[in-house]
Amino acid sequence: MKPTTRSITVNGAQVSMLQAGPTGATPALLLHGGRAGQSPIAYGSHLWGKALSLLGTDRSVVALDLPGAGGSDLASPNQLTIDGLREHLDQVIVALGFEKVHLVGHDIGGLAGLWLALSSPRKIASLSIVASAMAPPMGDGLDDIVYQSVPTPLWSRESQFWAFDRLSHSHAHIDDGLLDACVAAATGASHRAAVAALREEAMGMRNFGIPAVKGKMWAILRDKGIGVPTQLVWSDNDPLAARDGGNMLFRILAEKQYATYFHIINRAGSFAFREQPEIFAEIVGSFHDSVDAMTPARSAA
Repeated sequence: MKPTTRSITVNGAQVSMLQAGPTGATPALLLHGGRAGQSPIAYGSHLWGKALSLLGTDRSVVALDLPGAGGSDLASPNQLTIDGLREHLDQVIVALGFEKVHLVGHDIGGLAGLWLALSSPRKIASLSIVASAMAPPMGDGLDDIVYQSVPTPLWSRESQFWAFDRLSHSHAHIDDGLLDACVAAATGASHRAAVAALREEAMGMRNFGIPAVKGKMWAILRDKGIGVPTQLVWSDNDPLAARDGGNMLFRILAEKQYATYFHIINRAGSFAFREQPEIFAEIVGSFHDSVDAMTPARSAA
C-alpha cells in the first residue's frame, strides 16, 4: 500500500506525516532522526522509504515529520529540545486519537522515544530504538567527527549525498527520489525556521537539552527501569551508533525489563531501514505482533 500524506493541527501548528496500512491493530508511530536545522541531511518522514509500506501490511503506520522538518511547523524553539519534543509527541498521539502506539525511533528519534516511553508509558505499547548513537550513555559527539569536512553549500544535493554516503554501508539506497525529497525539505519553510531558531539561540541550543534529559532518564532507569517491551536495532557497519553503545544500552534496559531484545543487521550503516528494508520490517513487525499477542490491542488508527 502506497503511503499517503496527511496533516493535523496541534496547538495551532501543522504536523505533517506519511501514513500507510489498515486500521485495527495497535498503530506504529515512526520518528525520524537528525537534529533539525543542524544535521547535514534534511531529515523527515521521507527517509523511511520502502520500510514504511512493509511495516504497514497489517497495521496503520504513521511516520511523522518532527517539528522543523519536512512539512511540520516549528511552533517554538523549545520543540527542538528533547524535552520539548517529548511533550510534542505526547500531544500528537492524543491528537491522532491513539490510545497506545508502537514507537519506532531512529537516531535522535530513538532518544526522544525512550524519554517518552519513560515519561508516558501508558501510551506506549512497545519501543524500538534504531541506530541511535544518542540513546546510550556514550557517543553524543561522534557525529561531529563523522561529519568533518562536509561539502558546501550545506543541504545542497551534493552535500546531502556526501552525508548519506558517509553513513551508509552501500550507496545503492541513495536514489534520486530520496535526494529530491531531502532537497525539497531543505528549502522548505520548516527547515528554514529551524536553522533561524538555532542561529538565534546560538550555542545554547547546540546540545538540544540532551545532557539534562539523560541525567533524568538514567535516574529513572536505575530506580524503576522501563515499563514497556523494548528492542534495539543496530547495524554492523554504522559509523555513528557503535555496537558497544548498543550493548551498554541493552544491559541497562534488560536489567529490569525482561522483554528487551537486541538485533544487529549486517551489511547496513545508519539507515538499515533503507539499506535492508525487508529484514528491518521483519524484525520490527514481528516484535509488534508478539507484543500485540501478549496484550490485545485497544488502539485503532
